[in-house]
Amino acid sequence: MYHDLIRNELNEAADTLAKFINDDANIDAIQRAAVLLADAFKAGGKVISCGNGGSHCDAMHFAEELTGRYREKPPRLPGDCHFRRQPSVLRQQRFWL
Repeated sequence: MYHDLIRNELNEAADTLAKFINDDANIDAIQRAAVLLADAFKAGGKVISCGNGGSHCDAMHFAEELTGRYREKPPRLPGDCHFRRQPSVLRQQRFWL
C-alpha cells in the first residue's frame, strides 16, 4: 500500500547521505571536530552538549555515546548534558525565558 512511498523516502535519504559522504569538505569538518574533541579530552577537558526540544534529545544521546560503553570497552569520556527544564515545553505554556 505505501511501499512505493516508503521506498522513495528511503532512497532520497540514501542519496542525501551519499552526497554528504562524497563531499570532502564534510569529511574534513568531521575530522576537525574529532581532533578538537580529542585534544580537549587529552588536556583534561570535557564536553557539555546542549539543545532545545528535539536538539536536546540529540545532545543527551551524544553525551551518552561519550560516557556509555555501547561498542567494545573504550574508556569513558567526560561528557554531560544537563536537563533542568525544558524551554520548549515552558514556551508552549506561555512562560518565556
